[in-house]
Amino acid sequence: MKQLVTFIIVTFTLNCYGQRYQFDKTKISIQTKTIVAKIEKENMLMGSAVGNAGIRPKQFDNFTELKSTATTIELQELTNHPNGVVRCYSFWALTFDTSINLLPILIKHISDDENVRTMFGCVVSSEKVGDFFINLATPNYVNINSKKLDSFQFAIIDSILIYTPNNLYAKQEAISRAKLTERFYARAKDLVIKDKNQEALVTLAKYQKEQDIPLILKNKKGKNPDDGYFFTYRAICEFPHPDFFPFLENKLMLTLNDEHYSMEWRELYKAIASYKSNNALELLTIPFTQVKHENIKEYHIDFIFLAVQDFYTPIYDELLWTMWGDENKINEKVFNLLYIKNSDRAFQLTKKTLKNADDFYYLNTGSFSDDESTYVNLLDIMLDTILVRDRVYAIELINKNIREINVHQFPTFADKALKIRDTSFVSSLFDRLKTEDNPHIYLKATSVLIALKDKEIDQRIVEVAKTNPALRKDWGGRAFTKLLKENGIK
Repeated sequence: MKQLVTFIIVTFTLNCYGQRYQFDKTKISIQTKTIVAKIEKENMLMGSAVGNAGIRPKQFDNFTELKSTATTIELQELTNHPNGVVRCYSFWALTFDTSINLLPILIKHISDDENVRTMFGCVVSSEKVGDFFINLATPNYVNINSKKLDSFQFAIIDSILIYTPNNLYAKQEAISRAKLTERFYARAKDLVIKDKNQEALVTLAKYQKEQDIPLILKNKKGKNPDDGYFFTYRAICEFPHPDFFPFLENKLMLTLNDEHYSMEWRELYKAIASYKSNNALELLTIPFTQVKHENIKEYHIDFIFLAVQDFYTPIYDELLWTMWGDENKINEKVFNLLYIKNSDRAFQLTKKTLKNADDFYYLNTGSFSDDESTYVNLLDIMLDTILVRDRVYAIELINKNIREINVHQFPTFADKALKIRDTSFVSSLFDRLKTEDNPHIYLKATSVLIALKDKEIDQRIVEVAKTNPALRKDWGGRAFTKLLKENGIK
């Protein structure tokens, strides 16, 4: 198979690079040219729903018209069109034709690094044409309904990306997923030495060869003296050798007086945490006391919190406890880990957390479970934990937060109140309703009160609306009126 792949790479490279984008407009009908002109005029690659409202743009209509009007021969020729957006839409249309062999077209566009403006959803960005082609044809990736490469073809594309000159982002992805063979080791090292390829440096580190330590240590991208070590840190994460530790310590000390944070610090802390040692723990605790600027300290601690999760070892347990108790850093993953370690200590911190839930503004954000089958809300988990062990205190906390909590976390406390249906929650919900002017809060509070299905409560809602004019104001007021009407409340 290796010999066959090599033969295909050489053959297609020789045949394709010399005939790049020779567009023959005589092969395109007048009707198709008219559609192409509209695409070219808009000159932006758009999806079927764009902007905050998710509207269908005219450009996508142009694409749909191209797909239904142009012949297969025309679409193939249009992948050579001088305009990059036209090339992208033409290839996109071809991916819906199951009879087409996409591989030769993809190989031809390995060197197609023209940037085109893109808009998918709310995101406006840019992408190289060749990258767009490859992404479309990648199995289980963009636009699942279109034709994809099979595993053998995909391996061919990866090999060409790795072993031929090109500037596509796909090359970096191909390098990162390459099998760690001795043959590829030589290629990775060559890419580092000759091209200063940063992804190849990270891959080279995976081999963990001591002969590469000097190469990793001298790596730096860019001329700025304060940064350029992002990939160096990533490489060290793959190869946490003792020779790198003084380098990491030095870089850490240089950050402590900075007035601005750098995203490189995230990788720096991961590199330190990857050692999973007491020496690493000692470095990770330094920023808690030695960062000069208090507003920058938060960034250090955030990055440390992420790093010790990525490279967890029991050595870091006490650091995680400290970050929860003193720095308000907790998430579902760390909560479950620490609760198993010491349920009583975790329970006390959980009570403290929910007593000051506004300080943990992100608690209501959720994540999927490990098997991605259920959506997990940490605030909900914490409430259930307290309810099981101290129901009286849990009800007290829910009442307190219903009256005071921010808009982001209010729905979780309100939903929990509805589920438990303790009579004390009614008073708390009305206390909030009497003064609240945020529609997201008062509409949620109203819906919970209505769900209790008590006519006396319904009448109290009407009375409160007479004393709090905010409940009838603007869009929230219209939604409030509609909510009452739908439930027969007058």
